[in-house]
Amino acid sequence: MPFTLRRSKRKELVFSRSLVEAVKSKIFVPNKKDSYVCEWHSDTDVLIQGKLRTYPCSDRSPTLRRQRSRYSHLPAELLAYIFILGAQDDPLFPITITHVCRSWRALALQTPSLWRIVSLDNRLRLWNEYIRRSRACTLDIRLVPQSRKNNGSSSPDPRSRAHGRYYLAAQSVQNYLHCAAPHISRWRSLEIEFQHYAPYLWNGALSACCGYGPSSYAPQLESLTLINPNNDDTNEFTLFGGYAPKLRRVTLNGIRLTWLPDVFANLSALDYTHHGFTRGRDAAAELLYMLQISNRLRQLKVSIPSRAGAHSSFPFRFPAEDSVLLAHLTELSIIIEDTNLPSALIQFIAHVSIPNIHTLHLMVKPTTNDTRPSRAGQSDISTRLRQFLKALPRLYTLRRLELEYAWLSDPRFIFMLLHVVPSLTHLTLRGPHITNSPLFELCDILRARYRSSSKYPLILDVLELDRCEHVTAGALVDVVKHNLDAGTGRRPGMCVRAVHVKDCVGVDVLALRRLKSNPSGVRLRVWRKGEEVDFGTLNAKATAAKRHRYHQTTEDSYVSLSTY
Repeated sequence: MPFTLRRSKRKELVFSRSLVEAVKSKIFVPNKKDSYVCEWHSDTDVLIQGKLRTYPCSDRSPTLRRQRSRYSHLPAELLAYIFILGAQDDPLFPITITHVCRSWRALALQTPSLWRIVSLDNRLRLWNEYIRRSRACTLDIRLVPQSRKNNGSSSPDPRSRAHGRYYLAAQSVQNYLHCAAPHISRWRSLEIEFQHYAPYLWNGALSACCGYGPSSYAPQLESLTLINPNNDDTNEFTLFGGYAPKLRRVTLNGIRLTWLPDVFANLSALDYTHHGFTRGRDAAAELLYMLQISNRLRQLKVSIPSRAGAHSSFPFRFPAEDSVLLAHLTELSIIIEDTNLPSALIQFIAHVSIPNIHTLHLMVKPTTNDTRPSRAGQSDISTRLRQFLKALPRLYTLRRLELEYAWLSDPRFIFMLLHVVPSLTHLTLRGPHITNSPLFELCDILRARYRSSSKYPLILDVLELDRCEHVTAGALVDVVKHNLDAGTGRRPGMCVRAVHVKDCVGVDVLALRRLKSNPSGVRLRVWRKGEEVDFGTLNAKATAAKRHRYHQTTEDSYVSLSTY
């Protein structure tokens, strides 16, 4: 039987013109400019440009087309960098941008560093997909409270599912860390924070990091943060098999670690809050032993809170005549509670040599800033402050000094401290302990020190008053006009060149306008709610208000005369 569709009988399939135009308008756009996206070349690990066909949207609005064209003209590298910055604030941001358009999705999927932040919770399949899409990129592992995930707000995000609870048990924590544990060699940072109490939390969180052998090494780790103020586990944890050569920044609070040279010898910044299991000489010896290993520190923040409960002893004793040399340290912060200056901090400062320090912060915990110490607490901390001052060496290189709240409870402390810091240029006083009377005494001492000293004249570039609620505008005017001018004595000039006033509630800004024409030359700058006050604008507003009152009074007088 002959075939029906022989070559001589076949006809070409021809579409009508209307059908062709309809298909073209629905499927593709002919002769349009191609948009460019970046594709990841797996062999060379570089971004190469390729073409991606664009499909028309159903919306024909010219305004929307112009808006899309603005974003499409951005270079792919710049757009990817913007995506990475957004992912640092919101770990779910990469998923959001993949649902915008095809080109953004292609760019996001071919940018491994966009998926490096893994904020662990019960959505383990999601974070496993993040790890897969990050390819060979280093990872930032986070396990933080629910409020920290929602950009610092205490209420959860209503758009997201319930993906975690404030309270976590050790078993849940271990399950969360289990998906990231096989990739320890790729960890760039590890941040774990607990604000609640549960038994064996650190055992569940760090069980995968406390092994031995290459599987526990962290060769790419640069930052480590472990926080749990309510911890009661006295065990020491040996992390990463004793090998993390790139570790530079460490924040510890409430945990006890084995301080090994191969892990902590190259630190440049340490924020250390003592765990509280040792106190007194044992706590100071433990801290000094840590600093002997991490002697390359540039920034150090130390806090030793007082905790009730059982205390243990440190096995090593630090010799009384020895000291730890921190030759690279430039910034030191010492944090205390409201009315408590532990003896461990005094012993610590007595055995530390800091020849190149530039900045010293004597701070108080933020939770106790609003309360003032009682009289019994004042006498106790005054005695401890004098002991601290005796233990403090002479700091010839110190340029910036910051004192706040309980450190200002004894007025004589700051006056005696000025003799230990001969090269000071920036002095910050924070808290309600500074009133008009101590401010006048401080300025008199600065002026006397400036006049009498011939070898080390103390000249402050900035005297900063921050949240000093009991300082008034009249006192500031007198200080700037009279007390800071050294006069025509042995060394004429100014002992303070600028005064900064930040968020002082008792200071009336309008009363400071007359300092604009200050003949002494001391500069005065005022901040309110984080914004600097412009005195020129204030003068213009005051003049306008004065004119308005004048015209209003004139009009009222004219109306009363007309009525009469």
